[in-house]
Amino acid sequence: MLPLSAIWLLLILMLMAGLLFSGALRPDLAALILVLGLSFSGLLSPQEAFSGFSRSAVIALIALFILTAGLNRTGVSRILGERLSQWAGDSPQRLVAGMTLLTALLSLAMNSVTAAAVVIPLAVQAARRIGLSPSRILIPIAYGALLGGMPTLFTTANLMLSGLLRESQGRSLTMLDFFVVGLLPASLGLVWVIGVTWRNLPERSPVGQWMRLHRLNRELAELYGLKNGLVELLVEPSSPLSGVSLGESGLASEYHLTVVGIRRRGRLILSPPSSESLQPEDVLLVTSGPPGEANLEEAVRALGLRKLPRPVAPEVLEAGEAGLVEILLSPHTTLIGKTLRELRFRERYGLQVLAIWREGHPIRVGLADERLRFGDALLAYGPWERIRILQGDPEFIVLQTNGEPMRTSRRIPAIGIMLGVIVASILTSRSVAEVTMAGAVLMILVGCLTMEEAYRAIEWPTVFMVAGLLPLSIAISRTGAAEGLGEMLLQQIGGASPWIGVLVFTGIAAVLTQVLSASVTAVVWGPIALQAAPILGVPPHWMGLAVALATSAAFLTPMAHPANALVMGAGGYRPKDFLKAGLPLWALSVGAITASTVGLGPWLPH
Repeated sequence: MLPLSAIWLLLILMLMAGLLFSGALRPDLAALILVLGLSFSGLLSPQEAFSGFSRSAVIALIALFILTAGLNRTGVSRILGERLSQWAGDSPQRLVAGMTLLTALLSLAMNSVTAAAVVIPLAVQAARRIGLSPSRILIPIAYGALLGGMPTLFTTANLMLSGLLRESQGRSLTMLDFFVVGLLPASLGLVWVIGVTWRNLPERSPVGQWMRLHRLNRELAELYGLKNGLVELLVEPSSPLSGVSLGESGLASEYHLTVVGIRRRGRLILSPPSSESLQPEDVLLVTSGPPGEANLEEAVRALGLRKLPRPVAPEVLEAGEAGLVEILLSPHTTLIGKTLRELRFRERYGLQVLAIWREGHPIRVGLADERLRFGDALLAYGPWERIRILQGDPEFIVLQTNGEPMRTSRRIPAIGIMLGVIVASILTSRSVAEVTMAGAVLMILVGCLTMEEAYRAIEWPTVFMVAGLLPLSIAISRTGAAEGLGEMLLQQIGGASPWIGVLVFTGIAAVLTQVLSASVTAVVWGPIALQAAPILGVPPHWMGLAVALATSAAFLTPMAHPANALVMGAGGYRPKDFLKAGLPLWALSVGAITASTVGLGPWLPH
């Protein structure tokens, strides 16, 4: 029978998991509420409840964000992707292999989600070049990021399990531990993804097929209605719009028309701001939705406009100073549930959204009041200068890679610093927080990025989420929840061999990850597994490694890991695509993790 305090804690956890799974709360906010709940309930003291903000895992996580930004700012990731694209030529097999391995390689040194976000634009561009549907390459990239995070200490869940083991056993896991045990399941998984998974993925028409970089494709323009949806409207001298700003004109809010340009006295104003006042004889370049959805004819009659008969080629949108761009919402965006009107998107970013891609279909009317969802992609239009600024915004991932200035002269120092951090993590007895923070400081000192860029690179929602979850392990152990749940499970497998014990705890961790996420699984299931290990005759650091590696097997649902959610919109995937592609890989990973842990565990340093 579980103690009352343990039951109370489990109820809190179930409530939090339900809120997270339903999307009612952001993960970072849920973690902070959990901290307050643990403190106010008396399960933890205030010092213990807020101790997560001082943990070495959080410091290491902050440092890794800065190190990753240094690699990206100096163009290291981009040059690798370009070289791989050249090597692949016109071969889909080589392109999938190269981009998947590149993502896995980057995941060894950076956050898995960041690694996927870096490679996605490169992969989409390369896939277009050879006529490969992005839906055939993006799930392999997401899986490559997850598999590459197995044999490294720099994955968030791995850092958290290492910290938990240090607290309970006085011995943390090292980079060498993860590399020795994680290399086999990661390698087998990558072979499966490159050899099998991508061949069975569906061909879809996702956001990545909207536009060619810097030029419109005739067939795609027809597919998305841009060719027939572009019209020119003359503002008559008697029009009530004379002297009225675009924002007050009602063209967008009432008639679902988007003004992308204004011809005025021989000059074309592209992507005009909503504050731009309309004048008599202005010619408005307008995009409208499909027939029957946008009120073009009604607007012409009511607002004193005249539709000009000459055809409008969509290429006019690709003027030198402005263009179309595809934008994904990043995994850590704070814009979910908000409308473009609430965000004042046009004024804030200087770009106009022409369409939203959602669940395999474009939305082209009523955009201002559409609430953004995870997996949405935006087709936006505006000046290239504003597009380049948007590339540095953590809310978005821009699916084009031209025009962003890089500090290429600092590329070699950036590579040297990152390699130094990895080697030092393996060979020295210093904590990973010390080593990674030293590398982050060096990135700034040698000019790979500025201090302001370093602050912007830190994904604070992730930091607060991890810091809020870490004290949960103290409560799980103190209330007896870990011991009680462990005993209930051990009654079912008592007397089994270490192989069976590790397999069961690894499998449960891999299942929980599909629902709770890797970080939550690490702090909820980690303490239980560590306490059960000695009873099963398994060294605790073996069990800690197995559970940590299992949290990377998040292959079955788009919400199991941010890397999966990131590619869902860009690849036009449906949830069943992840289940079908990921189930064999999930089973292979659980078996390989168990075999590698028990088989290679005796060779690990004690």
